Amino acid sequence: MRRNAIVVVALLALAAAGVGAQGRGGGGQGGPAGRGPGQGQPTPQAGGGQGGQSGQGTSSRDRQMQRDRLRTQVTDQQRDQYRTCDQDMDRIRTQARDMTKSSAGKAFNADQARQQRDQLREQVQNMQQEHERLMQGLMNDQRDAVQTRTRTMQQIQDRINTRLQQMDQEMAKPAPDGKRISEQARVIEREMQSWQNQHRGMGDDLGFKQ
Repeated sequence: MRRNAIVVVALLALAAAGVGAQGRGGGGQGGPAGRGPGQGQPTPQAGGGQGGQSGQGTSSRDRQMQRDRLRTQVTDQQRDQYRTCDQDMDRIRTQARDMTKSSAGKAFNADQARQQRDQLREQVQNMQQEHERLMQGLMNDQRDAVQTRTRTMQQIQDRINTRLQQMDQEMAKPAPDGKRISEQARVIEREMQSWQNQHRGMGDDLGFKQ
């Protein structure tokens, strides 16, 4: 009877040990299985990149649509005024460049420099007047599309006028300094190049070029 009791106790101990081992094995298998779905999900970065590219494509199409719409509003008079301004700017840059060279040397001639200054001023005034007529003739949509360029060109115009005033002050002296006049002319040429860049950019924005 005693031996039978010992056998029963031993069998119960073995059964308990087997159940514990199966529990530990099941838990180990469950860990990797739980990570599997997470690895299969798409990363947020891929989705974000595709959304950004789609947004850029839409923005580019919107800009092109705006340019096409503005191009239909362009008149022949606007194109003529635009070309006239651009040609005037070329002449001003050439005049300022010639004045820069002739005023810098030892053979500086004040009377000749005054004549060049007068020609330069006249060319600048004519160009500014033509530019003003062009801007006044723009439609509201056209004007709104080039607001930033318009402000930039106005700032450049103010700087050019300031340089012309400084040149007048130097020319009014009994013995004008040719180097100072040469420097002022050089700056005017550079500023006119900046203005022309903005002017041509406006032509692209509004469709003035054919």
